[in-house]
Parts: sequence; C-alpha cells; structure tokens
Amino acid sequence: MPSLATDIRLAARRARRRPGFTIVALLSLTLGIGANTAVFSLVNAVLLRKAPIPQRDRVAEIYQKQNDFPYAPFSYPDYVDFRRATANTFSQISLSEYTVAARDMGDHVESLVGELVNGDYFPLLDIHAAIGRLLGPQDDVTPGGHPVVVISHDYWRRAFASDPGVVGRSVRLSGRQYTIVGVTPSTYTGSISGVTPAVFAPIQMINQLQPDIRDQLAQRGNHSGFLKARLAPGASMAQARAAVDRFTADMKQRYPSDWPNGTAMVVVPLEDIAVNPLLDPVVVPAAAALMVVVGLVLLVACANLASFLLAQARDRRREVAIRLAIGAKRGVLVRQFLIESLVLASIGGIAGVIVSGIALHAVLRADLPVPLPITLDVSLDWRVLAFTVAASAIAGVLFGLAPALQATRATVVETIKNENADGNGKRRRVTVRNALVVGQVAISLTLLMTALLFLRSLQARATVNPGFGAAPAGITWIAIPTDRYDSTQRRLLLDQIEQRMARIPGVVTVGTIDNILLNPLGNQGMRIKVPGVEPPKGQTAFTIDYARADSGLFGAMGLTVVRGRAITAADGPGAPKVAVINEAMAQRFWPGKDPIGQTFSTDSAAYRIVGVTRTTKVRSLGEAPMPFIFTSFAQDFSATAMIVARTSGDADRTATEMLATLRAIDPGLMVIQVKTMARHLAQMLLPARLGAMAFVLFAGLALALAVLGVYGVVSYAVARRTREAGIRLAVGAQPRAVVGLLMREGTALVTVGAVVGLALGIGSAQVLRGLLYGVGAGDPIVFLA
Repeated sequence: MPSLATDIRLAARRARRRPGFTIVALLSLTLGIGANTAVFSLVNAVLLRKAPIPQRDRVAEIYQKQNDFPYAPFSYPDYVDFRRATANTFSQISLSEYTVAARDMGDHVESLVGELVNGDYFPLLDIHAAIGRLLGPQDDVTPGGHPVVVISHDYWRRAFASDPGVVGRSVRLSGRQYTIVGVTPSTYTGSISGVTPAVFAPIQMINQLQPDIRDQLAQRGNHSGFLKARLAPGASMAQARAAVDRFTADMKQRYPSDWPNGTAMVVVPLEDIAVNPLLDPVVVPAAAALMVVVGLVLLVACANLASFLLAQARDRRREVAIRLAIGAKRGVLVRQFLIESLVLASIGGIAGVIVSGIALHAVLRADLPVPLPITLDVSLDWRVLAFTVAASAIAGVLFGLAPALQATRATVVETIKNENADGNGKRRRVTVRNALVVGQVAISLTLLMTALLFLRSLQARATVNPGFGAAPAGITWIAIPTDRYDSTQRRLLLDQIEQRMARIPGVVTVGTIDNILLNPLGNQGMRIKVPGVEPPKGQTAFTIDYARADSGLFGAMGLTVVRGRAITAADGPGAPKVAVINEAMAQRFWPGKDPIGQTFSTDSAAYRIVGVTRTTKVRSLGEAPMPFIFTSFAQDFSATAMIVARTSGDADRTATEMLATLRAIDPGLMVIQVKTMARHLAQMLLPARLGAMAFVLFAGLALALAVLGVYGVVSYAVARRTREAGIRLAVGAQPRAVVGLLMREGTALVTVGAVVGLALGIGSAQVLRGLLYGVGAGDPIVFLA
C-alpha cells in the first residue's frame, strides 16, 4: 500500500507537469464516460430498476391477441369472467388502467396521471405503504362507493412537501372529494417505466374519474385494463397457458361478437418483459443501439489518449532504460504507467458522473411534446456507480496498457546509447499508433453514417403529409362531469363552449371530435358488417378505426371532403345515423362503385354513408392507407371531447385563450390537455427526432476526437522528421513536395480508416433498418456526405 500511494502521488505530479495533455485527456474522458453514464442511467431507469416483487418467476402478464393487435388489454367484464374461471390456477389477479384525473386547486385545475387498480394490485406486487395504507380488497366492492386514493411518493414530495400528516386529508378529483389513505414507497413508480402515476384510485371509481355516458365497468368492448396474475401454489406456467386456452374457447362460444375466431390469449412471464410486450421490440433494441454508440465514443477517446501516451512513452524510453539499468523491475514500471492512466480515468469518471447528471436533468425538464408527463428516476444507485467505476477502470486500462508495455520494452544499452532507438533497439514506424488512428477514423465514420441515416429518416417522416392540420389551431381535451350534468345539459354545455371559443379573436372555425387522429394514447375501433362483403376467415365482422365528429370538425382540422358532404348540424339525435368515410375505406369495400348511399351496420345500429374524405394518417405517419369512419358526435354523444379551434393568428395564444374560456364557463370542468395542432403532430416525430439528435451528438463527438487523433499522429511524425525535412530542403527539395511527403502518412491512415468505416457503416445500417423510415442502407446522399 505505501508503494501504491507513492505511485498515485507520482501520477498526480506528472499530470500537473503536463497541463495541456491532462486537460485534453480529462475532457475526452469526461465526455466519453459521461455519455456512457447518462445513457446507462436511462437504461437503468427504464429497463433495470424494477419494483422488488417476490417470486417474479411466478407472475405473468396476460393479454388478448387480436388479428391487428398482438397484446391487447382486457375489459372489466372479461376480467371478472377470467378471475372466476381461473381461480384454481391463479391465486391473485390484478387489473390496472391508466387515466387522467383533474385535481381542483381552487384557482386552477391540475391534470394528474392516475392509475385505477383493483383490490389485488398492491397485494400481488407485495408493495407496502410508506405512510398509511395502500388499496386492497375492501376498496374493490361497490361501483362508485370508494372515494379514496393513494398518492405516489414523488407527488407526496412535490405537492404536499413530504407532510407526514397527509393521510386523512381530502383532494378534489374530477369534481368529487377523495380521502388520501396512504403513500406508495419511493421504489414503486407504476406499471409502466417512465409514466409514474400521481394518484392510485380503486377501479370501482372509473365512472367518476373518467366521465362517460356509459357504464365503463359493463362495457365488454372497452379494452383498457392490464392484467397481472400470480400462479397458485403448485401451478406451473404450462398449466396457466392451458387454463387460459380453455377460458378463451369458452368466451368464444358465449360472446362470439366480442371474441371472434382468431382471438387468443397470451401469457407472458414477468421475467421476459422489460417495459411492455408491445414496446419491448422497439425500446430494447434502441437502448442496445445507444449503449453501443456511446461505447464506441468512449473507445475512440481511449484510442486517442493511447495514441498520445504512446508518443510520450517513446519520449520516456531513456528514463525507463536508466531505471531498468539500476535495478527496477518491469512489472513495477508497468504498474506505474497504468496508475497514471487510471488516475486520469478516475478523475474523468467523477467529472463524467457530474456532467451526465446535469445533462439528464436538463433533458427531463425539457418541454417535450409527449402525451403524458415522463418521470424517470435517474438518480445514482449501485448499478450506475458500478457501471461508471467499471467504465473508468476499463478506459484507464485501454489507453494505458499499450503505452506501458511499449515504454518498458526498451533494450537498455541501445536506448541509452541512442535516444532515437525504439523499444527493441531498431528504428521503425509506430504501427500501434497508426492502427489506433485507423480505428478512430473507422468508428467515427460509422457513427457519422448512422447519424446521417437517422437524419434522413427524420426528414422523410417530417415531409409526410398527415392529411390534416396544415392550418394553425389550438386543441383542448375536456371531460364533462356526468354527476353534475345530465344528457341534455351536456349537449347544451358543449354548444356553449364552441360558441364562446368561436368568438376568440382570430378563430376561424371550431369543431369537436372524441378521439383525434394520430392520438399517441390510442385509437378506438368499430366492429361493422358490410352487405355483400364477407369478413376475413374466422371473423364475424370488420374492425375499423373511427371517431365521432361534429359539423365544424372538418373545417377546423382541414379535412378535405372529396365526395358527398360532411356531417352537419342536421345529423342530430333524432335523425338517421350517418357516417363519413375516407377514400381508403371506399376503395376497400366498394371498389369501382359510388360509396355515397351505401350502408354498413354494427350490432346496435345501421349507418348510411353521406360523404368521403381524402385519406389521412390514422395511427402513425409511416402507415399504409387505413380505412377510417367519422360518425356524428350528436348522434353518439361522448362526455369527453377534443375541441379544435382553427385560427388565423398565433396558435399558442389561441390555445391559452381556449383554456381561459373553459375556466370562465365552468372552473370544475376536467381539462385533460391543452396544446396546439403543431405540437400534436410533433408527438409523432418525437422518437425519430430524439434518436437522430442522439446519434448526431455522439457521432460529432467521435469525429472531433478522431480529428484530434489524426492531428496528433501527423504532428508527432512531423516533429520527429524535422531534421530530415531540413536536409531535404537544403539539397533542393521544393517545400510543397516536403509537405506532401509529411502528409502522406496521415492521409494514408485516413483513407484506410474511411474504407473500413464505410464497410462498417453499411453493416450498421442493415442492423438498424427496422428503425429507419423512407431511407435505404445504401442511400447515396449519406455516402456522398
């Protein structure tokens, strides 16, 4: 230990004596290790930091598998039947559903993310309250009869200043008083990583927290609940799958319209789930790709520093030779060299943790166009600290080992006689440094090509015409309390809201829709039968995406009616039911025919087609043309509405004034979201934009390090050959020829690295092609750039 302490003091002293190199080294390491720590912190928060659920291997998530959706949630009636039918297979079954709750704060309303849970939710997960109690079976008995909530640890800290006396206090949510009965532990953040509920309420209160004119606990078609189930003692996953298959067969016989042929159920062990089975195919590869990218950036930084240290090691060969001559052991000298690099890596690691923390908190506080607030715990834990220590140690060894071995390989007599001899007494080119520079250029070029592919993909997505929203508009998403307004009053209130919003300065048109196109929170489907058109094999009906719209919606969103008419005010409750379809639906069901006047039906009503709109994007910007149906909002009224106000002025100001109008009409209205049309459409580009920004940032960093590495090699080579250059000039060589001779080595390294980098870039593009849109792996613009 005394000798180790001496080595550390010597390393620190040497670092102070080389301030230029030390600053460059620490900057490179800080950026490299900081980038790795930041990305790993995100991966840790999303994928690794899990609630401590006992016997996780005996818990599974259960989904419905439909033709167009591999992991569909459950409806409440299906859950009740499933619980009864599988009581011998599963000891506990939890049902949960995300919602948005409006907390009345007196002078304003705060929109909160909530999670509705049944009585088994917390007991199944074996989660215990930090304060008070959590929800249990006693809160899961009577619909509408359990006005109690549990608040999250984060919301308790933010909204109640960690007040230990919060239990027993009341909060007003969606127009009703709820009693706080407990606080969740800080380790639990909800069912989906990144979306942390502020409040947990009994699922029996769904009709009170999510206003709807229908009883949502009775809607078998309302697929919005997520199931988790714990195996009963002695039961296996194979037995669980068999029980689920029996239940599926029974439901197909009892409810053929809701459980058509082709519907199945999927049992996914909790151990096999990272975030969510539907999201995992995207989230996990994206996380792996980012980890690889930042790992390559750190590798470039290490190669850069190793290149500089190799040059310094050659300059220290006489010192090493003398120390070896007076009895020093090579192992001791290698250790001293490694400690010098590890000291730098340790300081770089500490600085990297600080930089990553600042960067992460800046990103998480950024105003991103996301449908729900993102809450990630990126604080330091043992995984992040262990990763940073390991990254720092590996970095120190990577850029310190080769210089240490080369510096201590000196032939003592030859080196002392001739300072220009290398480690084995011969003159030769520093091939290790050259190889490092080639590697830096190749890696940076690979990352640069990948970044350009993502930028091209983002450009392709951004140029997609969604088919609506070209004009500026404000959007407010509201829910009308069903306990304070009856059906007639709800209609009158919505009419009043539209009339008041139409008087906002600059507003051109106002319209209402219940579920706007390209809604990242999900779509809704209508099961229809079309006369003369047979459903797919094994199906009894077609499932088509739809929305309820009023007469002003088409003008407000800029939807183009190409045939027939739009929905009008005459399409009211007493009139025959009508529908407006898009061109994709007309071509699918009535090819070569006039769709106007054609009909289709659901189990409860028949609809006559009165208009056709131009096909728009429905679920995503990259989708193929999808059929879509607009029905009359007045004929099928909803308690939730998205009001769109097209404006000739500033959309942000219009959205603000729309909110003020709602507050003036009824301060107790549940305002779920306020945004502009531009921000709504930007949500679809957010994943692509974030991916492109990340790759561009890391590729630019790697390229800057590679440029620095090439400069170091060439400048060192020139310094070594200054005498040679002088002699060449003295005997008549032209300066231009000497410059070309000195540049030849660096140019050759860049050329070799570029060839290798292009090949690697093509390979990486093939691996990432599933994340790209509208651009091929061999895109000529990317190669030219």
